Amino acid sequence: MNKTTNSAALAWGGVWAAGALWGVGAWLAQWLIEGGVSPWTLALARFGFGLPLLWWWHWRRSPAGLWHRLPWAQRGRILATGAAMALNVGCWFAGIAHLGAAVPTVVSICCAPVLVAAMSVLRGHERLTVAGAAGLALALVGVGLLVMPAQAQVPTGWAAGLAWSFASAFLYALVVMGNARMPAEVPAVAASAWSMTAATACAAMLAVGAGLAWPMTAGRWLGLVYTGVLATSAGYLLFAWAARRLAPTAAVAGTLVEPLVAALLAAWLSGEAMAPRQWLGSALLGLAMVWLVRRR
Repeated sequence: MNKTTNSAALAWGGVWAAGALWGVGAWLAQWLIEGGVSPWTLALARFGFGLPLLWWWHWRRSPAGLWHRLPWAQRGRILATGAAMALNVGCWFAGIAHLGAAVPTVVSICCAPVLVAAMSVLRGHERLTVAGAAGLALALVGVGLLVMPAQAQVPTGWAAGLAWSFASAFLYALVVMGNARMPAEVPAVAASAWSMTAATACAAMLAVGAGLAWPMTAGRWLGLVYTGVLATSAGYLLFAWAARRLAPTAAVAGTLVEPLVAALLAAWLSGEAMAPRQWLGSALLGLAMVWLVRRR
């Protein structure tokens, strides 16, 4: 196995690990919102709690004065990516408040590859091959089966939840494109620290405007800490590192593991039993991931 193959394997491992951390965070978000935490307060905690860890790592690993040496256009890209990150997560949590964890997570994650592919092709950054399109189509079919409601009745708030979820998907696509086009001379930890600072500031303004609502129990505070330290700091750092080593479409397709983890946790911990078609969807999703890895 040569160096390029090793690097690609590590990059795929990075996006899968990030997706798994986010999948756990999706189920925790539903649990926290059910406990009275507002979606925008949760978004603020997700970014703010992990920010000190990112800055500590940034100060240890990045050269001094790097930010001031960057052109204004590159600084703007980093900050805009952070703002899109905050809006993406806030819209996702708002969707979870209406629909639960599974559907918003799937819509946000699985519509994003289509949007990223379209933007990448339109802007000439990459070619969408027949093999890549087939892998993405298989993944989308699998995830659709995975989260199809077990009952025929449409839940209350379905339209609002889907609107928030599709907004999250569009913003997530912008985050992926932003991470993939980060300046090569900026370490992933530095870009993550700066963009996460912008995300925290954006989330703080929205959370204060909507009204802060914090957890009332120690267990939910621990869940809130997880969303900030592991799901966000560790997850986004892994993703930012891996996204530079994969094409944008491949990077976002790799994180399709997130809705799989979220749905499995919902079935295991929340008693939401998976129907046979959902297990079929899980199998198709796994097959699509293997296909995409082997074709790139």
